[in-house]
Amino acid sequence: MRIRHIATLAMTAGIVALLSGCGSVAEQKQPTVGPPASTGDSNAAVNEINKALSLSAQSTGSPLDYRIGPDDLLQITIYNIPEQESRATPRMVILRVSQQGNIVVPLGGEINVKGRTVAEVQEELQKRYSKYIRNPQVGVMVTEYRQRVSVMGAVQKPGVFELTGPKTVMDMLALAGGVTDRAGNQVHVYRQDEKGNRQSIVIDLMVLASSGAALVPTGGKDAQFVNMPVHAGDVVNVPQAGMFFVDGAVHKAGSYPLGRNVTLRQALASAGGVDPELADYSAVSINRREPGKDMKTISVDLNSVISGNTPDPEVLPDDVILVPMSGFKYFVKRFVGTIVSGISIGSIGAS
Repeated sequence: MRIRHIATLAMTAGIVALLSGCGSVAEQKQPTVGPPASTGDSNAAVNEINKALSLSAQSTGSPLDYRIGPDDLLQITIYNIPEQESRATPRMVILRVSQQGNIVVPLGGEINVKGRTVAEVQEELQKRYSKYIRNPQVGVMVTEYRQRVSVMGAVQKPGVFELTGPKTVMDMLALAGGVTDRAGNQVHVYRQDEKGNRQSIVIDLMVLASSGAALVPTGGKDAQFVNMPVHAGDVVNVPQAGMFFVDGAVHKAGSYPLGRNVTLRQALASAGGVDPELADYSAVSINRREPGKDMKTISVDLNSVISGNTPDPEVLPDDVILVPMSGFKYFVKRFVGTIVSGISIGSIGAS
């Protein structure tokens, strides 16, 4: 029995010596891959955006920018009509805009006011009343706002919102509770022009939040920065960020939503982190398909990234991240580990 125990100890010592010659796995502690100090950048960006939206909601837009639409209630006043003549031509009338966007005013006839501002309607009425009144002084006021705008996508409370006054894109996002942490970097505004043509306007969400402005293409070089007023029937959409995929020697392989400014380390942290007992840290790859081109493979030495010697690469939509298994680590874990475990159990049984 004593000879058998000595032989077992000798075999165990030999295996340990073999592992020591190849580099002891037990002593090689790979750094844990988890979210670096910048993990909160995405949430911080969302909080900053929502803070800007909240401040925007506290301010009201200028009524001069509001576009009149169906079911709005208008108050029209002609100030230079004497009271004694008000029976023939009333000084003030209250008119509801029809579904076609029209109103019918005394002496002025039918006028289409859909999509017009208060100033534009006043100018039109002054022209029409100038036939009957010298230098007519006309005032137009919206007393009830009945326009609706849809907000959808990565917002807290998507839905259809009734306008209670002039609103901008930032105002509508604030009414929808702000954006979620899955929001991408853009806002899309869809609307139809007077001819029924569909327009699509893309706004940079980060620029919108940071400066209260958005780049709106004007069809030429002279683009302008504005926080756009919304029109009746507009659809404001905040698309979700794309997805990325992680596979290989990680704890939770799969697909994950891509927030803004996600790096490789953050992406691996989303997948539960790298398995240090199996992963080959030196051969991580990011597989990326560029428009009109074949798949591109970006090789990354994760050890160098963790140590700070190499920049942490940014992950883009539809990237596939592969963390390969180390052949040596797999051999140690699957075979040598089993042998050592069996010897230990045999030794305990023998004793």
